[in-house]
Amino acid sequence: MAWNFELMAGPFKGRTGGLAWDGTTMLFSAVTEEQVLRFDPVKRTADSFRRWSGRVNGLAVANDGSVFAAQEGGRRVVQYRTDGSTAPTEELLDGAHHNQPVDVQLDRRGRVWLADAYNAQPPYGPPAYPMLDHASVLRLDPVGPGAWRIERITHDTCGPRAVLLSADERTLYVADGDIERGDVCALFSYEVSEYGSVGHAHTLLTFTAVDRGIEGMCLDRDGNLIACMGWRRAGAGPAIVVVSPGGTILETHPAPADMPMRCAFGDDGLASLYVTAGDGGLYRATDTGRQGLER
Repeated sequence: MAWNFELMAGPFKGRTGGLAWDGTTMLFSAVTEEQVLRFDPVKRTADSFRRWSGRVNGLAVANDGSVFAAQEGGRRVVQYRTDGSTAPTEELLDGAHHNQPVDVQLDRRGRVWLADAYNAQPPYGPPAYPMLDHASVLRLDPVGPGAWRIERITHDTCGPRAVLLSADERTLYVADGDIERGDVCALFSYEVSEYGSVGHAHTLLTFTAVDRGIEGMCLDRDGNLIACMGWRRAGAGPAIVVVSPGGTILETHPAPADMPMRCAFGDDGLASLYVTAGDGGLYRATDTGRQGLER
């Protein structure tokens, strides 16, 4: 059955990015416009949640209602507190500034997993702090009120674009590779130990040299990955795919626009799938037959 997507907001200038359901509204980022917006599915309106966001992409909502946001422009992850303030997190890994985070994922312990990529668009300001010699999955561990320690998690990625934890948080999924930087894209899984470390990658999917790989992922209630991938420039084209935990593509659906970016379930019962894209739109499908995972 084909999924029917409807444009719910936009188009905004440039691409739209990260998505996060907060229980009643869908937060999404207009990356180039430097704002995070909030879509109300009842009123079918979008208003501003945060302006001058530092080119925020990935978003994640914490149990206390605060929001963690990956700033591509500011080279950091910030926390939007419920009182309206913004708090920084740790930016230094072994004394050096990390790269440009594009995606974030929270776990039950309050740790923040982030895809720390290289991006074609440079960060703000003069290049005073060089990029790291690796692009890896990092993790922010809380060590006290407002205090964080940052750790490197993967040692075999070339440019992670999205991170996702399984329902039991024993598996980390990583969409790796940036086709526009010449990377070969792949989907990896890692077994997460009780201490939070990971072993070697298991390759679930690999893409051809011209295929734009996975840019965003979310889980359905059956533990399958819903993933945004592809583009019109080459390869199989823009699509939303359903991938089993073992790496089998179960379904392929045309994306609502070129270069689908991120996806997340929302609305009552997490029964609707939202997608952002390279055209600056926010799209929704209510007929997927799938539901999101309650975390």
